[in-house]
Amino acid sequence: MKKVLVLGAGMVARPLVRYLLDRGFGVTQGDLAPERASAMIDGHPHGRALAVDVGDAAAVASLVAEHDLTVSLAPPPFHPAVARLCVEAGRHMATASYVAPEMAALDAAARARGVLLLNEIGVDPGIDHMSAMRVIDGVRARGGRLLSFRSYCGGLPAPEANDNPFGYKFSWAPRGVLMAGRNDAHYLSHGALVTVPGARLFRDMHLLHVEGAGDFEAYPNRDSISYIDIYGLQGIRTMFRGTLRNPGWCDCLHHYGRLGLLDLEPADLAGATAADLLRRLAGGAPGEAADAAVARRLGLCRDALPVANLRWLGLCDETPLARERGCPLDVLGDAMLAKLVYAPGERDMIAMKHEFVAALPDGGREMITSSLVAFGEPGGDSAMARTVSLPLAVAVRLTLEGVIAARGVARPVTADFYGPILEELANLGIVCREETVWTERDSGHQGGE
Repeated sequence: MKKVLVLGAGMVARPLVRYLLDRGFGVTQGDLAPERASAMIDGHPHGRALAVDVGDAAAVASLVAEHDLTVSLAPPPFHPAVARLCVEAGRHMATASYVAPEMAALDAAARARGVLLLNEIGVDPGIDHMSAMRVIDGVRARGGRLLSFRSYCGGLPAPEANDNPFGYKFSWAPRGVLMAGRNDAHYLSHGALVTVPGARLFRDMHLLHVEGAGDFEAYPNRDSISYIDIYGLQGIRTMFRGTLRNPGWCDCLHHYGRLGLLDLEPADLAGATAADLLRRLAGGAPGEAADAAVARRLGLCRDALPVANLRWLGLCDETPLARERGCPLDVLGDAMLAKLVYAPGERDMIAMKHEFVAALPDGGREMITSSLVAFGEPGGDSAMARTVSLPLAVAVRLTLEGVIAARGVARPVTADFYGPILEELANLGIVCREETVWTERDSGHQGGE
């Protein structure tokens, strides 16, 4: 029996663990909270649960050596350290997180040891890579080349569960969601490099329709330029990766950044109320209504959505804060997590869409789309959990069965990865649907890029 070590029993781990157990693999689930690990294993005869501190290198090294492959679902800063232990032990590793520079530096050592360190095999990154490369390679096989590539993804409430003024509910860590709103972004538009500072991120927004999901706000996601080399798209004119949210999110987050609610500087909050913090950030007078101070500071009326939503969150109330010390971003995250939650039986949704414009050998052009809309299971696994951890699980199975033979630091951007993984995901109900929207040579559509 092949054995898999899973480090971390967080919100997305369960589908991976159950997939592997149900297919005859031995799974050791390790987590700082052993009761969470036990809940994942749920008494399965091929599983065991352990209390594991990922920061304890000696303990992790011993466990890595006992298993054929380690899946790291720990916080991203731990991945390179776990990967080094895997290389030393001659064991494979997989994670859904981005390739960090410290991870990339392990490529030669991993190859020398015959070890696969597979990264970015979740949903975004992960399914986005695979579904994009299937289309890109298809265009190349016909002798064409890509002129434009736009890619979008968002984890959101299903339409019937979209019942709060933010249009959002958390299916992963609030801090990660809010931290992403601080990032600068870079993309290519019609041959021009566009750099968006974090303070303007939510102002660089446009609307996008995803068939079967709805209309969304789309804003740039980190560094799109690096994907030109990852996908082999040198010479492309437009390269954009974006995040999807329901309407209203961008305006709120932009103004919360202006107010200082996304700041990371720790502050003494002992004895302070939520309204005290807002008054402090807005420069309000003691005793002034917090929403009035915020509205004045932002140049908005008190009924504008960003201000009204702070009231809805309870951040304008004279309620003592749960933290005695913390940064404004974490206070905002606490308030959001208390109210932007899924009720029992509610579904979440993953919406993903790629738009490609290709130039063909006969001089024509065409636009191709690839879309994924996935819903959570009422009372079961969320769409976020399934789309993050099932690609991981399938990749683990295929690696241990010898179907995937790649070694070194890898992303799933070649056919040996995306072919069998996307095929199995389709069997599991996670389907990327491709459509040719228009072709110039037979529709007369003048699409340009």
